Amino acid sequence: MTSVVTPAPQTRKRPLQQVMQAHRSKRIESKVGKDLLAPSAIAHTPRILCIDDDPEICRTLEMRLSTYRAEVQVAYFGTQGFWEAITDHPDLILMDVSMPSGDGRFVLESLRNNQATRRIPVIVLTGMRSPDLRSEMMALGADCFLNKPVHFDVLLREMRAFVDLSKRDPSSH
Repeated sequence: MTSVVTPAPQTRKRPLQQVMQAHRSKRIESKVGKDLLAPSAIAHTPRILCIDDDPEICRTLEMRLSTYRAEVQVAYFGTQGFWEAITDHPDLILMDVSMPSGDGRFVLESLRNNQATRRIPVIVLTGMRSPDLRSEMMALGADCFLNKPVHFDVLLREMRAFVDLSKRDPSSH
């Protein structure tokens, strides 16, 4: 008697879900090889989600935080950032206000209205200079509001209020 094993039915994923799944799978594969036995794998590594449509801001943040024990995730538009926050549960979110496909107001309100994301600290980092914007974003639930350009030491101090950002061991690079 032979048994036939049939594969589980495939669920149809939307394109964004496929992209996000591939991104997550790549991140998991890279971690399995190098971080599984590392001492840093035992300690919690803060995950920081940067939601900003300016690739330079995201790259600069990744570069500046590379000397700290932190994992930086990037989303270039609002709805992608909201999806990342729901699926990956970062420890901290840095986000712009003016972005395509879900501006910061919408994203912040959505984060605060969602059970899974309402307690994730959010630092708004924007170049907008509207006099009422700070109070508006704080009223929507932002934990901190900073104007671009911001000195990295100021941003680091604000981030450390929410997550432990210790320096990496230089020998671990």
